[in-house]
Amino acid sequence: MKNKIFLLIVILFATVFFLSQQSPSNNINGFFADEGSFEILNNYQGKNNVIKIDSTRTQNSILKYSLAQYRGRTIIIEFSADVRREGSGGLLNWQINNEPGYPSISQNNYAAPGIWHNMNGKIVITPSHNNPILYLTNFGISSPTIFYISNPVVNITVGNPMTPDFSAIPLKTIYENYFMIGNIINFDVLHMPDNYFDLMKHHYNILMSMVTYPFQLAPERKGGEYRFTSADNVINLVRRNNFQVHGHVLVHYGDNPAWMTEGSIEEVLQNLNEYITTVVRYFRGRINSWDVVNEAIKPNITNAEARGDWRNCIINSRNANWVQNHWFEKLGADYIELAFRAARAADPNIMLYYNDNDLEQPNKAEIVRKMIQDINDRYKRDTGGNRNLIEGVGSQTHIGSTVSSPNMNLNMNNVRTSLGKLTSLGIDVAITEFDISTRGYIRGEGQDTVMTTSDELAQAVLYARLMSLFKEFSSNIKFITFCYVDDNRHWLSSTNATLFNWRLNPKQAFHAVSDPEGFLRQHGGRTRR
Repeated sequence: MKNKIFLLIVILFATVFFLSQQSPSNNINGFFADEGSFEILNNYQGKNNVIKIDSTRTQNSILKYSLAQYRGRTIIIEFSADVRREGSGGLLNWQINNEPGYPSISQNNYAAPGIWHNMNGKIVITPSHNNPILYLTNFGISSPTIFYISNPVVNITVGNPMTPDFSAIPLKTIYENYFMIGNIINFDVLHMPDNYFDLMKHHYNILMSMVTYPFQLAPERKGGEYRFTSADNVINLVRRNNFQVHGHVLVHYGDNPAWMTEGSIEEVLQNLNEYITTVVRYFRGRINSWDVVNEAIKPNITNAEARGDWRNCIINSRNANWVQNHWFEKLGADYIELAFRAARAADPNIMLYYNDNDLEQPNKAEIVRKMIQDINDRYKRDTGGNRNLIEGVGSQTHIGSTVSSPNMNLNMNNVRTSLGKLTSLGIDVAITEFDISTRGYIRGEGQDTVMTTSDELAQAVLYARLMSLFKEFSSNIKFITFCYVDDNRHWLSSTNATLFNWRLNPKQAFHAVSDPEGFLRQHGGRTRR
């Protein structure tokens, strides 16, 4: 009898143990998933405690972690997980449903399927959503995909760790006799601690809007309502604090709802005019200048192309195999001039800019110069006046992450030559998204790595050399906007491309920008090469 009882106990224990290993539990370390979408694996491809999730059984959130108890409180979120995907490649993004903006804590834009990707990061945030959640997004994945997430871990600390130094002379004061000094403004300013925005107010007097792309403002469907509310919140905040605002961007080759470039040539032209007219007039008096067209010219312009017709260098799927330019496909190269004419008609008083990347490369700068000169000459002939249609050109100046300057290998003579080409147009020049990456093009937010002493100094010397050169061209440069305030918020966070670290403490780069000539004397750098 005792043996039978013992045997029954053993069988019962074994059954319970087996079921505990096989039955789905939707919670690991506080992370949970939609009912019916997941199962727990003891191990998979070398990882333990793996959550397997079928994308066809979820909405936009693959795996979630609730932040509800922290609503309205400033917190530091430190996060880590290993993620693998079988099926489609592309974007992996851990983000927070904190309207507006959905800030990312870790992102991998080109995650290959079939391998593990370690994703980690940290973010300082004050959640304001009614039910804030950290989650792995399923947005944009059209094909059935199986996700595997191993050992997701979140550590949360309550309190504001940012300790900016407000005793430093403001950059806008240092450069008040040269050009305006600014930064990028995004939705994150609405859910950051107050001293983050206070630091922006301390140093900058112009902000470049990243909340006014067509995909953010345009109706989701033709004839629908424009989506101005979130952008209004940001623009109104910065205007109340006496910033000038540079709008970005009215026409972009890819960041548009599909309907805008669908239909006949006449319909697409009507969509272009209607969108530009509506947006420019809506923000009239609040946005001081606009990037009308962004990134129309392809990269890697050859010497032969630079001597030819600028129309042959418009970015499209044939000369840049990673993108389709639907505006060009429907309207040809004329879409650029048509966009500028629509913006000028919508607001005769506003400054209109063309903006592009890699303009440190003389061949690309030459093609942009030819394009602007051609359009301006034709506009003045047509109107019988002296006013240019394109009144400014913006050079993004992403150093260390572009064709012209991989890994900070920048030829200063090329930059000087390129600036000469742009300033020869007799229009304003702006440095619009200035940053210096120390690790090339490694995309992802919230990863903010610790810099080596040598990397920090090399970056700072290059910042100093470029700022010293920009001062030489200051009679033509209207403003310089840096690309994000701190390394943690930067779109290439792990490359440490900005002037401040994640605690908003100044790096060597900040001191180099504050006094470029003095910094170069101290550290043996040169302004020319």
